[in-house]
Amino acid sequence: MKWTLAQLKKMYHQDPTFERTVDVSAYMADDPDLITVSDAFVEGEIDIEDDTFYHFDLHIKATLTVACARSLEPVPLNLDFFVTETFSEEEKDPNRRPDGLTIDLLPIIWSNIYLEKPMRVIHPDWVDDDSFESSEEHERKKEHGRPELAELEKYKS
Repeated sequence: MKWTLAQLKKMYHQDPTFERTVDVSAYMADDPDLITVSDAFVEGEIDIEDDTFYHFDLHIKATLTVACARSLEPVPLNLDFFVTETFSEEEKDPNRRPDGLTIDLLPIIWSNIYLEKPMRVIHPDWVDDDSFESSEEHERKKEHGRPELAELEKYKS
């Protein structure tokens, strides 16, 4: 999704909307938690302000497959979100700057997908079988000894 500034200005005056399916799998190697990533569906609208500001309103849909934090089973994550990105040709403006005479949205799309990915995912079928003993049970074991350690009493000095 790369355009020259002249293409964007022409597109803005004809039809400022776009729909594309983009392959972001090349960026996947940067994250070992990702198993797979689907092609991202991006629809958006361009708004050009004063011939120096390029606003992109994006609607991004993608599916990531990540490993469950507990079972390591694959978990599909459907992402569907909106984002606005602004590029500016002004030197002192804090927004993103075009790369020469072009604007490439692919890295921006990937960075927003990556920001939407949760840090930790638990598989929906995961059953939490962590059992903690109560403080009374712990005290009873401490007073009466633990049967699984009874054999060690023979070796006590």
